[in-house]
Amino acid sequence: AGSTPPNTTRNVFGYRQTTCLKAMETAAHPDDRCREIFLRLIAEYEGALRRLAGVYANAPQDREDIVQEIAVALWRAIPAFRGESSERTWLYRIAHNTAITISGKLRRKAHSESSMDEGFEHPSDAEHEDERLIREQKRRWLFHAIRDLRVLDRQILSLHLEDLSHGEIGEVTGMSPGAIATRLSRIRDRLTQGARQLEVRP
Repeated sequence: AGSTPPNTTRNVFGYRQTTCLKAMETAAHPDDRCREIFLRLIAEYEGALRRLAGVYANAPQDREDIVQEIAVALWRAIPAFRGESSERTWLYRIAHNTAITISGKLRRKAHSESSMDEGFEHPSDAEHEDERLIREQKRRWLFHAIRDLRVLDRQILSLHLEDLSHGEIGEVTGMSPGAIATRLSRIRDRLTQGARQLEVRP
């Protein structure tokens, strides 16, 4: 196959148009089918991958690095995918395993708290200042709380927030649907308790 035209990656990742090309440069696949699957997956799951990166890393550059590494891992794994599991659970399994590995390295670096919410949706300028500050405080607390969870709990919760069923989460994590339900209940209880404590602070 010939070289990939530059416009095939335009607007796939809004913050870095060359993400797909960088991933595809790491390994050569013999046909265009892999490239088409890869570009479709990245376009379809861009938002989910960015949210996943936000669960595992604080600084914008670290989140970008995680997404790039996930893209590389997906590109390399596509030829071996045989459909034994759903495409979605296959993708999330690769994404989370990659994010866990990369975030373990990133935790050794210093993180700037001031950059935590960069790259996520920001409130409207028309929103009342007090409401904006409360919303920002809650969002900051939520990301801190999620990142403070054990790795498995973080993985389960992020998959749940992406609307995967207990069965699908089980395919990614190797746990039974019943164990997933129990774990999610405990996570919700912990986060709810933390949120209540935040609300009663002076």
